[in-house]
Amino acid sequence: MKKSVIISVLVLMLTSCVSFERKTIKDDLSIITEQNISMIDGQYEFKGYEHVNAGNKKSLETRDFAGMMALKNTGIADCDKVIIQSTSLKKKRTYEFDFKLSKNDSVKYAFKYQGKLKNGLVTLSNYTSKCHGIPFLFGGCQSFQSRIGLTDQKNLLIQDYYDNSGAALLIMWAGYTINYAEKFKRIQ
Repeated sequence: MKKSVIISVLVLMLTSCVSFERKTIKDDLSIITEQNISMIDGQYEFKGYEHVNAGNKKSLETRDFAGMMALKNTGIADCDKVIIQSTSLKKKRTYEFDFKLSKNDSVKYAFKYQGKLKNGLVTLSNYTSKCHGIPFLFGGCQSFQSRIGLTDQKNLLIQDYYDNSGAALLIMWAGYTINYAEKFKRIQ
């Protein structure tokens, strides 16, 4: 009995993978390929200019770059610029992205993520999953991941996936999944 419960929980956790909805971004997307991935390199405004929510509705209530990447550093809330530099890695369609957040041309925070080119966008290695309680019995899990690309106007596009799911005794399912996107104007 104990083994079957553990196996059931593991199967449920493994089947709840990240799933991005393309419909929130398809009307303003420039397809990235191995030949043009360097087009992501550049400088962008830290504050977004357009937010697309889960219902594919555009909103002027925008988020900043740190919020979209789930960065928890409060010292970077007042940045004004994001600098992105990509490097091709040996593994096919895999890249490393160097992100620098700056204020008045002074770098305040820098970090790197690897990313895999898939379907015209780059899925970043910032996947996180946190579970509480006994997942799907008396608890649940929260998952998060981002992918980046370019709009038709060559502005930065970040799409986030957030899933919060759980259950009580595998009977009372609860949770929600959100896909949303933010666009950031290119400076250079």
